Amino acid sequence: MLQTIARNTIRYLPAEMSFIIARALAARPARAPVASHEAAAMGNAQRRLDLHWSGAAAWSLGHGPEVALVHGWGGRATQMAPLAAYIAGLGYRATIFDIAGHGESKMMQARWEYFIHDIGTIGHRIGDVAAWIGRPAGGLAMMAGRRIAGVNAPSYVCVCAPSHPFPPIRALATRLNAGPSVLARYRRFLGEQFQTTWDDLAAGAAFVGAGSDLLLCYDEKDRFVDHTEGDRIHALCSGSRLVKTKSFGHTRILASPELMQTTAAFLKPPVVVA
Repeated sequence: MLQTIARNTIRYLPAEMSFIIARALAARPARAPVASHEAAAMGNAQRRLDLHWSGAAAWSLGHGPEVALVHGWGGRATQMAPLAAYIAGLGYRATIFDIAGHGESKMMQARWEYFIHDIGTIGHRIGDVAAWIGRPAGGLAMMAGRRIAGVNAPSYVCVCAPSHPFPPIRALATRLNAGPSVLARYRRFLGEQFQTTWDDLAAGAAFVGAGSDLLLCYDEKDRFVDHTEGDRIHALCSGSRLVKTKSFGHTRILASPELMQTTAAFLKPPVVVA
């Protein structure tokens, strides 16, 4: 309802008011429900710690070297549970968590800077992390978090991650009918959240310095983040590995055997079967 009203009026309002409305609506992603296979994967998960500022929590599965998994925009920790359970079965301790404004968090709004903040907080609280795995916004934010929040690991896996945060710009243009001045202001706003400029973000600033420590996974039928984003990041990150599946789309790739097997082979230190 609010989105419909905004779409019909936003172009006729003063630019700053239009931007404030667009920013507010973009910061309220729908809360994803928990699918049955995700709930099943959470069966052995143990609540590990709380992010008190947002009312969110983290859960862990398994024992061994730490692997942290980050959901995407509008997602929740449970979406990463099937992959986390698989990784735990390989001899790792897999930690999943809700970003502020998502899942069980009490925060009503979400921001990219919340992703980066919470990723950094989890990383510091769980200690040495063998690998970070993130899908799509989670992947982009964890890579940006290396520079902004001190995120550090021997391995990073990005699943359907965009090279820069263009999806919300596209959504504002198509869903809210936002005009050029609003989109320009929102680009600046996004740059500020990543502590850089929009031009630098668009040039791949979040991925600077990544190389052989980076695995990129995409699906050729993804309608939300085109698989060519993987090609672009791969070209920016010399030595990175790019893998594409052909039939899972944006969401089902998470539970695909191809993704699980490719990720397991990439993780460092070497996989040790429990």
